[in-house]
Amino acid sequence: MPNLSANRAGFITGTSQTSYLDALSATSGTATDSATGNQSSCIQYFKSSGRGGGTFRFIRTFIHFDTSGISGGSDFLLKVVSVAGDSSDNLHKVTVVKSSAGSNNGSQIVDNDFDNVDKNTNYSAATAFGSSGTITFTLNSTAASQIISENNFTVALLLSLDVAGEEEDPLESDGDVTNGIAFSDAITLSYTAAAASGYTHKVLGVASANIGKVNGVATANIGKIITVD
Repeated sequence: MPNLSANRAGFITGTSQTSYLDALSATSGTATDSATGNQSSCIQYFKSSGRGGGTFRFIRTFIHFDTSGISGGSDFLLKVVSVAGDSSDNLHKVTVVKSSAGSNNGSQIVDNDFDNVDKNTNYSAATAFGSSGTITFTLNSTAASQIISENNFTVALLLSLDVAGEEEDPLESDGDVTNGIAFSDAITLSYTAAAASGYTHKVLGVASANIGKVNGVATANIGKIITVD
C-alpha cells in the first residue's frame, strides 16, 4: 500500500468572537504555516463567557498533498498522529472537508484561509480522535475522485461540531474541545494502487514505468510485442 507524505500542513486560530455563532462565521485568524512539533491545540473550539462579551473561537488544521503522481487506486486513508483528544467524547470527533487553503496548490497557508473550507463537501465521516496514536480517516468516493483526477488535494480537519454548525452552543459552560497533532510525525495519504495494465516488461532495457508509447502506441493498449507477452 503506497504512502504519500503531506506536502504542507499547518493550522489557523480563528479570530476571537463574542459568541459561538460569531466564531462559526469568522473569516480570518492567525495562521501557523508549515507547523512542526507537537501542537496540542490545532483542532479546537474554545469558550470563555467572561464579563461584557467573552471569548469564543475555533482552530482548524489544513493539509495539502501533491497528487500529480496518482492516476488511479482505491481505499484512500488519511493518517495523522494525535497528541491530544478524547475518543470517548463525541464532541472531539473530526471530519475531513474540502479546502482551497494555500491557493489550493500547496502555497503558504495564510490568515484569510481560515474560512476557505467547504462544509458541504465532506471527505470523511465524523471520526473519533483519541489522545494518542494514529488517527485514520477513511476517505470517501468524492475524495478519491479529487485525488485521482487532480494534481492537488487540499483538506481541512475540523471538529465535526464545527462542520455541523448547529445554532445551539455545544458547551453548556466555559471550557474547550481540543485535539492535537504531531506535525513532525508523518502525515500520510495511503491507498491501494491500481493494478498495472498494458505491457509491463522492459523494452530494449528500459523499464515499462518509463515508457509511454511503443511505435506510437500507448503501453496501456499493448498486450504483446512481436507476439511475446
